[in-house]
Amino acid sequence: MSDPKEELQRDVERTRRELGETVEALAHKADVPGRVKEQAHDTKVRMTRATDEAIHSLPDPVADQVEKARRHPAAIAALLITLILVIWKLSRRNG
Repeated sequence: MSDPKEELQRDVERTRRELGETVEALAHKADVPGRVKEQAHDTKVRMTRATDEAIHSLPDPVADQVEKARRHPAAIAALLITLILVIWKLSRRNG
């Protein structure tokens, strides 16, 4: 038969370990800004991976152009804004 004192000591150690795990889990739940940053990082990683996979599935000439556009996002934004303004002006002229 086991010594009651040893059994009690094992129970105390197990309870301390479980309490430590519970406190750690509660601290993680309470760290909302940290969890939001983790989730944003995970989402960014997933989206980057999905974008890379989509680009690699394109024909090589198209993929090359997409890669160039990714290196110069300001130029693409300027082009899109210009295109939107041209379409807007044309629609106001015809409407």
